[in-house]
Amino acid sequence: MELNELLDNLIKEIKCDQRYIDYLEAEKKLYIPENKSLLKTYQSKLDEYEELKKYEQYIDNTDIKEEIKKLKKQISQNSDIIDYYQKYHCLNDFLEEITSVVFKDISEELNLSPYRL
Repeated sequence: MELNELLDNLIKEIKCDQRYIDYLEAEKKLYIPENKSLLKTYQSKLDEYEELKKYEQYIDNTDIKEEIKKLKKQISQNSDIIDYYQKYHCLNDFLEEITSVVFKDISEELNLSPYRL
């Protein structure tokens, strides 16, 4: 079997795995209007805050910090967003496991551990 064929099969199997399917389903829920609006508002406020940080010594940005804090709390309590991140991390762990299996014998010098720089 050729390398391209093996890779195609691996990709196909990953896409059939329940962790990948669960992730895609959870991701779809982020596009529900209220979730999308919440995330968009949060990102917009973060961008605004980053812009205002340049003038931090001249202005009071307490209000925007409070707004961001409230939005962050809403996000952290949103079941769809929580579910998305859980599914995302589960899929990511699975993909890391696959990566370590695929590349484990390539080189003794190649260390895939995230703790060694």
